[in-house]
Amino acid sequence: MDRIIILNDDLESQMRMYLALCASYRIDIAENEVSLMRLLRRKRPNLLLLDAHNSRFNQNGKSAGKLIQKIKHKHKRVQILAVTDGDERLGCALQENGADGWIDRQIDSDELLARVQRVLALPRPFIFDANGEDTEVENGMSMSELS
Repeated sequence: MDRIIILNDDLESQMRMYLALCASYRIDIAENEVSLMRLLRRKRPNLLLLDAHNSRFNQNGKSAGKLIQKIKHKHKRVQILAVTDGDERLGCALQENGADGWIDRQIDSDELLARVQRVLALPRPFIFDANGEDTEVENGMSMSELS
């Protein structure tokens, strides 16, 4: 069973995502960036649903884009869907930073499940790096290409 981590400080949105996905996937909830990085190391998820408007980003000077770059650098296999407030420009900017796509926070449960299934079904080819470890080749596919 695929594993998903949700980092979303909007509790209503977080609960809606959890309820939509928990029957089909193992779900872990990250409270902040520190717990997210710990979960990424320990649980090795297939997908991260990352709140692009997380209030903690503004408090510590970080941005969702920088966090996505950090995650993609350290955890090459995890796919990331950014959760936005419907801001297409932000969604596209986050894809340029390495997100595999973006979704609107107000997405309904059926559409969320369908989008998650499509992202997890993307082919993730692997190559061997200099250390003999498998690393994925980025596919750069956007959510609009998945529809």
